[in-house]
Amino acid sequence: MGKISVDAFLREYKVAAKQKESVVEDFVKKHITTKYVGFITKSVYCDNIVKASCYIKDGDREFVKINSTNRYLFFVMRLLQLYTDIEFKEEDIVTEYDKLNEVGAINELIAAIPESEYSEFSTLLNMKMDDFRENEYSLTALVYNLKQSFSLSEEVINEVLNSPEVQAKIEEIKKADIS
Repeated sequence: MGKISVDAFLREYKVAAKQKESVVEDFVKKHITTKYVGFITKSVYCDNIVKASCYIKDGDREFVKINSTNRYLFFVMRLLQLYTDIEFKEEDIVTEYDKLNEVGAINELIAAIPESEYSEFSTLLNMKMDDFRENEYSLTALVYNLKQSFSLSEEVINEVLNSPEVQAKIEEIKKADIS
């Protein structure tokens, strides 16, 4: 079975929703196409969720700025991307989330994903967030980053002091002091 667009899924879902509850459940289960996702794949997706929801870019630099609502959105949509045959347009991810959520399809789809898979994905994401916090905000991380900053500053200072231009000026000052 190939992929189905969000709009096509919703058209069929709305038809099924007008019938018995079991018809909706069967329809949703039909679109859960993956029962297991490998550990490495889940780990990489969680890394991407953390990166997308905890950093902002300003020019060439990245800054820490945690956005928990984005993390939730990416978590839900990546789950659906991994376990269903629904094809999402990245540029319309919020709109597609809203369309699915408005009719209750997100809850139905997530409930149909194997519980152990949902639980492991959620656990991995929480672990990655704990690692992020530890690596960015713990006392050890702060001391390490400060040390790195001083090391970098020391390198820059030494490079400047040892430059030919500065060395020439130092020699001029030494000669002026002697005279």
